[in-house]
Amino acid sequence: SAPIGDPTRLAGGIVSRGEIWADADGAASLLEETKGTLFAKLVKEHFDQPAWKAEALAKADSRYEEHIKAMVAARTMSNLAKVKYDGSKVLADLQRSAESTRRAEMQMK
Repeated sequence: SAPIGDPTRLAGGIVSRGEIWADADGAASLLEETKGTLFAKLVKEHFDQPAWKAEALAKADSRYEEHIKAMVAARTMSNLAKVKYDGSKVLADLQRSAESTRRAEMQMK
């Protein structure tokens, strides 16, 4: 097996992917946290309606629909970034394991 790559570069890649995931997770969380605020503002626009109707109108509002779409897209991007981050950690573990096995094999010779 090939020797392990540059550990500094490997660690840098893991950190970089972790930072990308953290940023994506923050963006998704912000949209998730503001969903209720937007909903309340949209309901308030229909204060003259019964509560059930104001809520239905708020949920049917294109602004609410766009927020939900953006929220789901942001969470998807966050999940994909986490897969890349986790994958880079697994790759590093596999490379360390392969290097350890290679060293053990060399000592047996």
